[in-house]
Amino acid sequence: MTANRRDFLRMAGAAALAGGCSSICGEKTFYGKTIRDRLWMWGHHAEMSKQAVKKGQTWPGPTVEQAEGCRLMGIPNDCVIRWGNMPKHPWGNYFDQFKSMKRISFGITDGASGTVWDKMKIAFEELQPKMPNLTGCFLDDYFVSKNLNQSLDDLKKISGQVHERGLRLSVVLYSDQDGLKSHFKPQLDLCDETSYWFWRSANIGTMADSVKRCREFIGPDKDLLLGLYMWDFTLGAPVAADRMERQLAFARGFLADKTVTGLIFHPSFAAALDVPAVKLSKEWIAAYGEDRWGV
Repeated sequence: MTANRRDFLRMAGAAALAGGCSSICGEKTFYGKTIRDRLWMWGHHAEMSKQAVKKGQTWPGPTVEQAEGCRLMGIPNDCVIRWGNMPKHPWGNYFDQFKSMKRISFGITDGASGTVWDKMKIAFEELQPKMPNLTGCFLDDYFVSKNLNQSLDDLKKISGQVHERGLRLSVVLYSDQDGLKSHFKPQLDLCDETSYWFWRSANIGTMADSVKRCREFIGPDKDLLLGLYMWDFTLGAPVAADRMERQLAFARGFLADKTVTGLIFHPSFAAALDVPAVKLSKEWIAAYGEDRWGV
């Protein structure tokens, strides 16, 4: 990372601190003290790169599988989320790649066939006995898909079973698709962790206010992960360099004042691309990964 770019990120991050929530955010105990320990990759099968581009376009470089993407980025934790039914179940030795990772979270609502109950059974009976680093289950696209959303009573059962297994329950919430609606609150209260996303890179500029409102909405005692797209799926292209720099600067400020607990970089299969969004993300992680959270 160049000195000028590091200075830019530091100044922008400091600006993002204004009006922070350090007075309401409690100390989080699930994660370690460093920023790196709080970094996740949003993991998809490498074949999913074919679905990330517009019709007639091709993926602009190499793709990698999830654990390799985490290694290239310097990220210790992976959200294993199936999309397009990939990897197909049963998946043989596909999960061997995650054995050396610190934590994985498995999608129980996602882009694969089967019900949430089917996927919970996979998590509990197939993965947990073999993967001691399985720490949670993830509800992907939960509020934006009628097929994935559950009744409050069912979510209570899901949450109860996940917690009985000693796992955490995380959920996806989009700032620019569903917002912060009052009827979401009882469902978010049943989850340990909310991940907050900006689906359209054009909306990154709204982060300063939107992320703080999300923190206030979910409360001070719940973990909040900020999702950072390196690829804009609405455009079928990498996030522009200036937009990537801006969201990394916001992330720096939100970690410093404890508005957010950690970050999720998205997607894993883009980690080998030679594009500014990926390079900036790698530089940022290398520069700040060993910094303490809340400093």
